[in-house]
Amino acid sequence: MTKQLEEDYSEEGIIFAQRRIIELENNLLFIQDILNQSLHIIYNQLKDKQKKIFYIASKLLKKDNISINKLSEKIAEKMNLSFSTAKWNITRLRDLGLLETNGQRGNTKTTISLTQLGLLLYLALSQRKKRTL
Repeated sequence: MTKQLEEDYSEEGIIFAQRRIIELENNLLFIQDILNQSLHIIYNQLKDKQKKIFYIASKLLKKDNISINKLSEKIAEKMNLSFSTAKWNITRLRDLGLLETNGQRGNTKTTISLTQLGLLLYLALSQRKKRTL
């Protein structure tokens, strides 16, 4: 082995690496805790109707991205709401950063999709639902 490689595998180097790994794991746990708290805060900001709309929209958007109008139609039908109520709530979810539109406003090819934050919230909700079943 070369002298550099021997130094890299010294006892001091191994102890340093182990300490660094523990530090990184603690940082990751801290970040995950902050993320979970943030998701909880965002979820609690939603009204009950918006929570249901978000969950249904997320299930639909996990399959494919569709236009905001098509999503509003599907949600209005599933929840027995008016189109405008469904669309207003979807827009509110978009404004909160849970959904995002892709494309230019007014373009028929504009679609709506889950953001990373929305996907994380949906996955957390799905896990919670599975635990209660």
